[in-house]
Amino acid sequence: MLTTANLSVELALDQFRRLVASLQVARARRGADPWSDCPMTMSQLRALSLIVAAQHGVSSRELATLLGVGASAITPLVDRLVDHGFVRRLEDQHDRRIARLYATEAGSAALEGMLAGKGDVMREVLATLSEDQLMLVRSAFDVLQAGLQHAAMQGRDN
Repeated sequence: MLTTANLSVELALDQFRRLVASLQVARARRGADPWSDCPMTMSQLRALSLIVAAQHGVSSRELATLLGVGASAITPLVDRLVDHGFVRRLEDQHDRRIARLYATEAGSAALEGMLAGKGDVMREVLATLSEDQLMLVRSAFDVLQAGLQHAAMQGRDN
């Protein structure tokens, strides 16, 4: 049985899915589908997104845990990202046995290109909104970001 709160969440998720689908269709119609010439596999893209998000770098062990794969799968995955120039390995400042992974500018740009798309459809749509509408959209993004941070903090407490 769905409660009112659960129904509201499901309706919001449905709106989000429709928005993402519409954005993908708009990009495809403009020939701006970023997936068409992605230089990475899906696994590499997932790994890169986690490395980019890690503010202080991430160890291979941490990355394996986040991806839910074994340590033996991480080395070749990261090697490919390093070969592409998307990631660099740096010695951990506190433990020289550990190499921390950091995104390069090229890696961050590649991920941003995948998220934004070549035609930057979202920028064009946002440019058509009034200042009040843009403030509303930015406020909604702030609320979502705060919710993500709250969920992450609760996950650490459990």
